[in-house]
Order: sequence, then C-alpha cells, then structure tokens
Amino acid sequence: MSDLNIQDLGGIIRKVRKERGLRLEDLADDHISPATISNIERGVPHVKQDRAFYLLKKLNIKLDEIPVLLMSKQRELEGLEFQLFSIETLRDNGEADKALYQLEQIQLEESHPYAATCYYIKGKCYNSMKKWKKAERSFFNAIRCVHLNPFNQKSNIEAASFTELGLCMYGQNDLPQALQFTESGLDAFVHDGERQQFYPILLLNKALYLDKLNRTNEALRLMEEHWESIRSIQHLEALLRFYCLRAEILRKNGLYEEAILYAREGLEKARLDRKYNCIYDLWTILGSVYVMKEEWEKAEVCFDNALSLQEKSTDKKVFTTTYTRLGILYMRQEKWEEAQTKIEQGIQNGTQHHDAHRLADAYLAMGNLFYRQGILEKANHYYGQMLQLVQKHRLNGKEYVAYFKWVRTTNHVDKKEFDLYLKKMMADCFDKLE
Repeated sequence: MSDLNIQDLGGIIRKVRKERGLRLEDLADDHISPATISNIERGVPHVKQDRAFYLLKKLNIKLDEIPVLLMSKQRELEGLEFQLFSIETLRDNGEADKALYQLEQIQLEESHPYAATCYYIKGKCYNSMKKWKKAERSFFNAIRCVHLNPFNQKSNIEAASFTELGLCMYGQNDLPQALQFTESGLDAFVHDGERQQFYPILLLNKALYLDKLNRTNEALRLMEEHWESIRSIQHLEALLRFYCLRAEILRKNGLYEEAILYAREGLEKARLDRKYNCIYDLWTILGSVYVMKEEWEKAEVCFDNALSLQEKSTDKKVFTTTYTRLGILYMRQEKWEEAQTKIEQGIQNGTQHHDAHRLADAYLAMGNLFYRQGILEKANHYYGQMLQLVQKHRLNGKEYVAYFKWVRTTNHVDKKEFDLYLKKMMADCFDKLE
C-alpha cells in the first residue's frame, strides 16, 4: 500500500466519513486534529501518510478493502466529470438556463475535486445571461476552490476563470479590468495542463483589449511574437479571430497591403466552414482598408457583403461598425445624406446593444460628418456625446480624441481642464515611447 498517495487515501476517508454521517470533530482525538483530518481529505501533500492510515484504522477500513473503495471513488468521479462535461456543452449550445438548473442539483463541498469546475460552469452560464455580478462571484469562487484541492493543479480552471472574468468585464465596457484579468489568466496558465485551448484565447483577448484601448503597437507585437504557434491552432473559430484582429491592427497602422493579405487569407478559411461571424468581420475590415486606399467600389462591395450576413450572424452589435464605416465611405465621397443615414443606423444599433466602444466610434463619425459640412453646433453635440460615453466607460484611448474634437467646436473651454488633458496626453505618449 506504499504506492497509494495521500490524495487517494484522503478521498476514501472523506467518502466513508460522509456515508457514516460523521463530522471532522467526531474523528478527531488527542492524536489528530480536525484541521489535520481536513488536510488529509483534501490531499494536501505535506501531510504524513501514517496520519491517513491512523484514520483508516479508526474507521475500521481494512487494507484489502482499499482497492475496492478506490475503484468506487474513481467511478463516482468519472460519472460526475461526464455530467459536468454534458452540462457545459449545454451551456455552450445556448441553453444556459437548463445548464444552470442541472448545476443547482449538484451539491459539493468546496474542497471537492470538481467544486471549482462547478463554479466555473455556473459563471459561464451567468455570463451568457449577462448577470455580470453573479458571474464574477462564481468565477472568484472557482479560483478560490482551485487552491483547496491538489486535484486541480493542472486543470487550468483558474486560467479559464480569469479568461471569462475578462469577457465579463468586456461585456460591461470595462476594458482596463478586462485586460488585467486576462493577464492574470496568462500568468496562471499551466502549459502542460488541461484545457490547452485557453492559451491562444487568452492571447487573442489580450491583443483585442490592447487594440480597443488604442495600444495597437503592443497588440501587433504580441501577435507577431506568437504568430507561428497561432497558425497551428486547431480551433478554427479562435484561429479566424486572430486573422481578423491582425488584419484590423495592420489597417490601423497603415500597412494596407499586409492587412488585405491577412483578411483575404482569413476569408478563404472562414467561407469553407461557413463561419459567418468571422466572414462578416473580415469583409468589414477589408472594406475599411479599401476606404483608406480610396478604392470606393471595392470598399462598398465589401460592406454590402458584410451587411448581407445580418440574418446569419449571431452577434448583432458588430453591425454598428459596418454602418459607421459605410457612412465614412460616403462621407469621403461627399455623399452627405447617404453618410448621415448609415451613421444614424450605426448609432441606433450601438445604443440598442449597449456597445460603448462601437457607439463612441459612431458618435465620432457623425461629429466629423457635420464638421466637414461646417455645421459646428451639431458636430459639437456628437463630440460631446462621445466624450460623455468614453468618460463613463473609461475608454481612455478615445478620451483625448473626443475632448479635443469637442474643444475644436465650442467657445466654452475651461483652460485648466484643457491644460490637464494636454499634460495627460503628453504623458501617455511618452509612456508609449518608452
């Protein structure tokens, strides 16, 4: 029996104790404390094995019974693992309510090997339902439970929970916190552990949040550093997201030919498997590149292709970007009415889906539209709308643009506030240079 580890013995002791209705205190005596018993049951490595054998003797468990009890415990864990796998699949297939109901029927101690997984799946369900605070609480509980049982050392539930916390913050338009949680996920990731798919997802999300915080050079560096490993990703949806993001960042950096290359390569992969959300993104990015190159006809074809996917796309908020950029295309051609109509549709869609980041871009486009026509009062109104929005949601990368656009169209400027913004902007520029 020397080949048995403390985790195996602890699992048997807990199972038998629970079956007999005994508390930790009922087993404790002058030779062993409740805290030590708890450590044994949780499989804490530093506990001496003879302490576990002492408890086996107290519970009248014979050594020849241990293999049978171990097999029983293993079957129980395998059954629970399959049940949780099934529940998580339900949630991923869009049935969060049903998954949550099934989770509520499972009652586990927090030190149980699968308690962390239960909390993690519960948090995913709440994320799907946009019950953000409940989701946060569930993920924090999952992270805490990971450290209560050595069983979870390589489960990567901690990294997965930080991934979802990042998405939870992103859903609430809190990009700085989303980035912070994502970086914590990368720090927690176990490279020889389970759930290996989360590493590229964490990299993708970090690049996405950096880009949306206008830290595009950092985002591009991150993708360039990891591109060879990214291209080997088996998960097609994740791989296509990388193509979308890299093409978009290249566009923002003025590298138009490279952006076209990655967008078209991504489209080739996406259309074969009918990944409509990614096809939409790639057509929108490609259209935006052609706007910058002043190839108007190609740009309009791309945007029309993107908008044709509205019925097939599951993420309706993204269409704010297409309406806005199509409006910018018409603006560049001085088709003022068409431009206003499309940007208004973008504002309406962004407002409907509470998407602060895309809505800010739409407000900016509308302000620019009126500014280019010399209608400064209306331009000031939309710049002001953008400024309020980015301040409320801490979209720091857009705040300077919003403020200085607003200043340009008003006669009511607070000099102290102006100087403060100027100093902050200069400080941020120097930070990026470093």
